[in-house]
Amino acid sequence: MQFSDFLNAGSGLVDTMKIVLFRMLPRGAQVEKVRNEINQGLLRKYGKLTRLAIDQENKIISAELDLKGETEPVRITLSKYRLIQAAGENPRFEPGTIEVSREWLNAVLNTLVKTSVIPAQLEVKNLLHQTVVKSIL
Repeated sequence: MQFSDFLNAGSGLVDTMKIVLFRMLPRGAQVEKVRNEINQGLLRKYGKLTRLAIDQENKIISAELDLKGETEPVRITLSKYRLIQAAGENPRFEPGTIEVSREWLNAVLNTLVKTSVIPAQLEVKNLLHQTVVKSIL
């Protein structure tokens, strides 16, 4: 058995190591790591998240994206976000007010939220993801 087999035996140990390493990073490096992960995963086909700023005190998340097919950056602002943690339950992220710099995209987003296609709260189930959101939000 090789060391890599030991690490790949289950995600529990690997996730624990990632959690410990993530917590050791300074806050700015944590936010940058999240930005890089979003670019490598969720946005890989669509463009890049070029700026991510999280104001914990005022509960504002600001992002700027360079998306394929767009001539100018798209700005997204989440204000009055909340992380809700009830005893014995997974934390829930509530984005609050979402504003997008493209009028049509803002209208679509508002419609999807009003019709509950996009839920008002998102449950954070993965332990690693819980650590990330608790650290940076």
